[in-house]
This record gives sequence, C-alpha cells and structure tokens, in this order.
Amino acid sequence: MRITFPNLGSMHIFCKAIAEAAGIPYVLPPPTTERTRELGEFHTNESVCLPLKIILGNFVEALEAGADTIVMVGSGPPCRLGLYDRVIKLTLRDLGYRFRWLTIPGVFNWQAFLQNHDEARHLKHELRPSNYARFPGALLLGWEKMRRCEEMERAAARKRAVAAAPAEVDARLAAGLRELDQARTRRESAAAARRTLEALDRLPETGRRPLRVRMVGEVYTVLEPGINMDIERRLGHLGVEVHRSSYFSTHIRRGSRLDPSVKRERARLLELARPWLKADVGAECNFSVAEAVDAHRSGFDGVVHVYPFSCMPETNAATVLSAVGAELGLPVLGLVLDRQDMGPRLDTLAEAFVDVMRFRREGRMA
Repeated sequence: MRITFPNLGSMHIFCKAIAEAAGIPYVLPPPTTERTRELGEFHTNESVCLPLKIILGNFVEALEAGADTIVMVGSGPPCRLGLYDRVIKLTLRDLGYRFRWLTIPGVFNWQAFLQNHDEARHLKHELRPSNYARFPGALLLGWEKMRRCEEMERAAARKRAVAAAPAEVDARLAAGLRELDQARTRRESAAAARRTLEALDRLPETGRRPLRVRMVGEVYTVLEPGINMDIERRLGHLGVEVHRSSYFSTHIRRGSRLDPSVKRERARLLELARPWLKADVGAECNFSVAEAVDAHRSGFDGVVHVYPFSCMPETNAATVLSAVGAELGLPVLGLVLDRQDMGPRLDTLAEAFVDVMRFRREGRMA
C-alpha cells in the first residue's frame, strides 16, 4: 500500500505527518503545475470545474510516481465535490490505472460510515496491528502540524502587508513550513512554529497602515495558491492584509460536528446572509455572502471572492455579492478561475482593487 492524496495548500504536511507517524507508506503528488492542469483538462470535458481537473491531474501524477491507494475527500449536494470521487475514479480506471480508493466523508455520520465500509475492507488487510496502535497519536501530530501551519500562514499574511521586504516574509514562511514538515513530534512542531513566528516578527516594517480584505469563496480555490494564482501573496506585496474566510481545519471541524461552537457559528453566518439569501443554497455560497457582510461590520476595506468557473453555488454568491457590495459600499474583487494564463491581468486587477480601497479610505471616492 502506498497512499496518495490531492494537493491543497499546506494540507500535504498534515496528511504526510499522519502517514509517517502511523507507519503507512505514501506518495506525495508533485506540486501543481501547468502539466497537472493540462492532464486534468485533457481527460475531462470543459464543463467540469477547475478543482476536479486539477485533482485528477494530481492523481495521475501520483499514480505515475508509484501510488496505489487514493484517499479523497467527499461532500454533499449541491457542490459537485460530492461527485468527484465517482467521476475521478471512473476516469482513472478508463485510463487503465489500477488503484484502491478511500473516500473521507465531508460529514461524519452513519451513512458515511456505511459508504466507506466496502472501500476500507480491502485496505484493512494490509495494515498491521502496529499501524492501528500508532494511528491515534498520528492524528494528534497531524492536527498539531495543521494548527501550526495555519498559525504561521496567518502571521505571514499580517506581516507581508507591512514588511519593508515582503519577499523576505515569503522566504521565512517557506523555510518555516519545511522545518515544520520535518518535525517528528508535537513538541518539535511547536518549537518550529515558534522560531518561524519570532523570525517573522523581527523583520523590519514600513510603519504604514495596511488595507485589510477578507478572501471568501469555494474552499479549494481559497486554500490552494496554485489555483488562485497566489492572490494572497500578490495582494500582500501591495500592502494588503488578507484574511481567509476558512482554513482546512475549519472544514474538519464542520464535518466532524464535535465542536458545538460550529453549529452556533453556522447559524450566525446564515442569519447574516439572510437579508440577501433567504434559503441555504449549499456549499460555501451563504458563507461567502455572510463573511462579506461580517467583513464590512468589522471594518475591512474590501472582499476578494475566488471561485472556479461554472461553480453553481459560488456563481450565485457572486451575483449576490455585487448587490451586497453596492449596498454596503464595500469593494468586491471577483476572480473566476479556470485557465492559468491570467497572471498579468490579475496583477492589473489587484492594483486597481487596491487603488479603489485606498481612495475610499482617504475619502476620495463616494
């Protein structure tokens, strides 16, 4: 057994930590590149959304590198993520690949347990008792590394907006993530994160007051810089502090339903969106609208909305966000992502967006 999983931001550090600590062989998919996208596009049709294309490309490259077991996350309607496991599985088999498959449910309930029972029964014969014994500790280590990744990424987003040399922030963050990835214990993980945070704190600052934006949208495009054209870093270099609406841990907490505060937070966000969305559209649609309203109330300067072309829930959110932005006087930058040839255009859009927010802050725009 050699497991693999899709690329999603720094999620590979979390997944790799669990596999290593549990003694399960794994194959990391190569970083998402133009070839990854082209593989996914070539073997699907143009109507499927970008995350499916990229994840399919990730799996093709991982299987070529020797993986034989795919671990994929699931979801429910109306987001097509709930169909990804079926569509990708059939496509890979049509291409002649041989592999085993395990779906991690988007919501942990009895239905999800029964769905995965048949998939897991073939895999469990390849696991030794030591793998099962080490798995709880592996989960704790993975969770610790995930928390530390997110802590460092948040700190880098704050520092990048005020740093005299934003590129140095990028370098320190990359070095810190590598050190965290190499940590073998929770204590080493905490120490690696602490050193990175201290290194970021020591970097010289300009003294300027940064603009603040909240990045909302479909979860994959929010979290994966290889898909969203690294918009968080681009805006950071323009003096903008970017706050993501969600991190990978956010969706684990929502799916596990173990944290009672998640239910209260969901109710609060749905209520914030209710003046513009009377029904729960599903996926992140209502949350995208609610996070924009919350950003306005919290004094943010703007909202960045990222989503894949043809994503139904977020296309609805984009329409609503236009009305929200106009009514609240909140600049909204909508980025519909599909192909990867929009780099120069994105720089122009980002610079114009920053100018609009700055003019509004200075009172030079109504």
